[in-house]
Amino acid sequence: MFTRSKRHFALLGLVGLTACGGGGGGSTAPASLELTLPATYALKWSDDFSMPGRPNSTWSYDLGSPLLGGTVWGNAEKQYYTDQAKNSFIDANGQLLIQPVAGIAGADMVNGDSPSVPDVLSSIQARNVSVTSARLHTNTASYYAALNATPYGFYEIRAKVPCVAGAWPAIWMMGKDGVWPARGEIDIMEWFGGLSEFIAQPNQVQSGVHSTTNHWAPPKAPLYAKKSVANLCTEFHKFQLHWSANEILMGVDGVPTFSFKKPANATTDNWPFSQPAYVLLNVAVGGNLGGVFNVNDLPNMNMKVDYVKVWQPPS
Repeated sequence: MFTRSKRHFALLGLVGLTACGGGGGGSTAPASLELTLPATYALKWSDDFSMPGRPNSTWSYDLGSPLLGGTVWGNAEKQYYTDQAKNSFIDANGQLLIQPVAGIAGADMVNGDSPSVPDVLSSIQARNVSVTSARLHTNTASYYAALNATPYGFYEIRAKVPCVAGAWPAIWMMGKDGVWPARGEIDIMEWFGGLSEFIAQPNQVQSGVHSTTNHWAPPKAPLYAKKSVANLCTEFHKFQLHWSANEILMGVDGVPTFSFKKPANATTDNWPFSQPAYVLLNVAVGGNLGGVFNVNDLPNMNMKVDYVKVWQPPS
């Protein structure tokens, strides 16, 4: 979601492109990677959320409504991100819950558009920001150390997605360094409560990538694909990413959704996917992609995450 917002491609209209997986602009060549964990890969980092309470220190938080660039979260979203237990906690079932909650209290306030200017409740409300939520990430030293400063490997996040109008849950990744979109973004799973095709057919996800040459601003177009997933809205599923030096493959429960291969004569503009990257988990609310929401639906907008695991090939 800069450094960059969790999604600035709000107004692109999701133009229809041809893609592997059937959605909008991925590689048309067959994927060479698979969504089966290779036997030679070793588990390098994981969190099973086994201890109730606050997530461990490998996780950190994006806070407030501003971005590093001094603007509010993209796409007219209505949430204010906190690190408080009401918005993210590990429950007795060993699951991380990311929970939007109605209203913003003084205790939710953190620094605003600059570290020296605190947020003021009236100014936040003037932006029509009226909900708290959470956006967790692994942009931490311990995470990068566990992965030996390389992003390549097999990622698996077992989660249950809230298919609720007004919600915008996402499981995604961002390059460690640089400014969006040049730093690169990988969207493993997104569900858009503000798009008619998702409301009409909720059991689907979207996966894609963003770079300098492929992102929200016309005439550039993002690379993405959609996939129908049986029982998406009622059951846990494994959202997966297999990432090598030459290809990015994403899918659900072993079924590919999107493949993007490193272009010939690649540059950092069209392949910024060689640097370390971190995982993000969040639920945005409202705005251009979350859509109109009913405050009574907020309790049902929680995303539940059972585990996050990363395996890597032999070095």
